Amino acid sequence: MAEIATSATTASVTDAAAASPLKVFWATWAGWMLDGFDSSMYGYILVGALSELLPASGIEASRANIGLYGGILFSIFMLGWACSMFWGWAADRYGRVRIMCWTVLIYSVFTALCGLSTGIVMFALFRFVAGFGIGGEWAAGTPLLHESVPENTRVRLTGWLHTATPTGLFLAAFVTLIGGSVLGWRGMFLLGILPALLIAYLRSNIPEPARAQSAKPSFSALFAKGQAQTTWVAALMMSCIIFGLWSSNFWAPTVIITKLVASGSTPAHAQQMGAVAGLVTNVGTLAGCLLMPWITGRLGSRRWTAALFFVGSLLAVVASYELAIEHLDNLTLFFMLLPILGFFTNGVFGLFTIWLPEMFPSALRGAGSGFAFSMGRVLGAAGPTLIGALAATTGSYPLAISLLSLIYLIGLPFIALAPETANQPLAK
Repeated sequence: MAEIATSATTASVTDAAAASPLKVFWATWAGWMLDGFDSSMYGYILVGALSELLPASGIEASRANIGLYGGILFSIFMLGWACSMFWGWAADRYGRVRIMCWTVLIYSVFTALCGLSTGIVMFALFRFVAGFGIGGEWAAGTPLLHESVPENTRVRLTGWLHTATPTGLFLAAFVTLIGGSVLGWRGMFLLGILPALLIAYLRSNIPEPARAQSAKPSFSALFAKGQAQTTWVAALMMSCIIFGLWSSNFWAPTVIITKLVASGSTPAHAQQMGAVAGLVTNVGTLAGCLLMPWITGRLGSRRWTAALFFVGSLLAVVASYELAIEHLDNLTLFFMLLPILGFFTNGVFGLFTIWLPEMFPSALRGAGSGFAFSMGRVLGAAGPTLIGALAATTGSYPLAISLLSLIYLIGLPFIALAPETANQPLAK
């Protein structure tokens, strides 16, 4: 492992022409898919992990405490993500590939260490550092892809990059479904070491993009006259969609598991149905990501596409949780609505893998994209804690989730202030 880490910092920069666009696409896609796998496991094994770790820390593993501490730990993980804005600046200054390798190494090791936790404090620390690593992979990998592929395929490939996330979520749900009861929550986290295997491939096969090799940016340039509005608007839009995502469809497995256990189902069956919910949700997410380049092309506007997905996300959350669960108490209808929920609340990220890097010049692309995504996680980190606290107070996850979906309405004015980059070449 030490040799791999050393390689991640000492390999020389080579000519970007040496790597084909598809090779760069699949390398960045694999990194994003694997951290999607790592980050999504938590929702499937939350109940099992906290049922053991809370008593070990002297806390009763009641339904209310699992909801409360589960939300707090979710927020701690996202705060680790929020601190990862450092990685975008580092990718601009020291190289996209080199920094991507470091982020993969960190999130792999610390996700695996979560499986060795003996108490809630240790678990929280490992989740924080894993989030710090996961948050940086996007800030390095997305600019790498934008700058390494021809302009005539850039929008399509960068739009499809986010298909990696639902694929990672599919994989986590599938592993939980077929092996979760055997591996247990500790074994599931230990699988998180597997992404570290990607590092050797990245260093030996993917060169730095030529246009990024001379960039030596100042982070303060993000807030200079002429750039500051774009920086803050991008961060506020990301805040809304991250807050909305982590306060909605990532809670579907927990809602289903707690509801089924309360009605008399065995924990093993409830966990399996939670995994099925993740698979169903991600069918919609995958569809949204695959269609995103076509949708943006048909609408001819990044702004109109964002507005469509913000409004669609609000309606999907309210229909799924407030209508299907809270009022109708109908799990079948809830399962039917989950693909629509995934299409809007997670599919919207396919737009921002295209749009965010377009808002910034090459010397600030990693820093700007990373800052926007990371600041988004600062607000987004409050979502899970608020959900857990509201659910503990009201006794209802669906009601708490529906109330917080109003964040999408708050985001609409920020869309209007964002720069329109459709049909324009990537800024140099």
